[in-house]
Amino acid sequence: MTHISRTHLFSSGLFLLLCLIYATGFYQLAQSSVVITVLITLFLPVLFWPLTRTVENHQEIKRILMLESCFNVICVLALTQSISQGATDILFVVFFILQAGGFIAVQIKKKAFHSLPSSLCLSVAIAVWIFNGNQTELLGDGNLLIFGSQVPWQLKGIYLAWLAQVILSEYRHILPKLTILLVHMASFIVAVMADDFFHARIVTASHLLFLSLCFDLKLRSWGGEDFAISQRVGVMMSKANIASWVSIICLLVCLSLAIHLLSNTLIT
Repeated sequence: MTHISRTHLFSSGLFLLLCLIYATGFYQLAQSSVVITVLITLFLPVLFWPLTRTVENHQEIKRILMLESCFNVICVLALTQSISQGATDILFVVFFILQAGGFIAVQIKKKAFHSLPSSLCLSVAIAVWIFNGNQTELLGDGNLLIFGSQVPWQLKGIYLAWLAQVILSEYRHILPKLTILLVHMASFIVAVMADDFFHARIVTASHLLFLSLCFDLKLRSWGGEDFAISQRVGVMMSKANIASWVSIICLLVCLSLAIHLLSNTLIT
């Protein structure tokens, strides 16, 4: 391993560790109280919005950020019991429909048809989880359990395969820079360790999306030309046949886990 390769590996590992510590602290802070949740998920993005800049696909990022901010508003309404539990669940259902539908619509518009089957599997798995759920539960000042049930491990696996497919295949043009991949990995790890997977994932992801508008993490020059780089991954994913196989493998994982989740639902 050359000195440059060691630098790439060390900087990637260090960046992932820092993102993991930051995302963990951010989510724990959001859970500490309703007031803190409002401040860091809703007030701070508005206050520091002038710091955002025009980055690649900034319109898409802003659309996702706006929708996920609405999710944060729903969480605040639920935590403060400003609306009934029934209304809270309806709003969460509407959010997930818009979120899933938005991803599918964008992929169709971009003609990213290789990503579409995985998104459909994820949408079906989310629908099954919602169908099997109950009312959203309040667990504390800043804690809740959406639809009153843990996200099944199959859905978490589908989400991971979908996320890997989107980043490694659909956004492979940003490689060999790994910053976006590592940021989402950190958010996913925090979500897997949390009581409520989607609450943790969306709260941390929306914040990281905002930071990506302030600091263009996708730029090769961000942090330095050799910071969080993997030439091997970049070269591999630049080959159309390898990118296709990654998409196929991710799709097979999504399909198998979705079938397993559906079969368990039908049995019970």
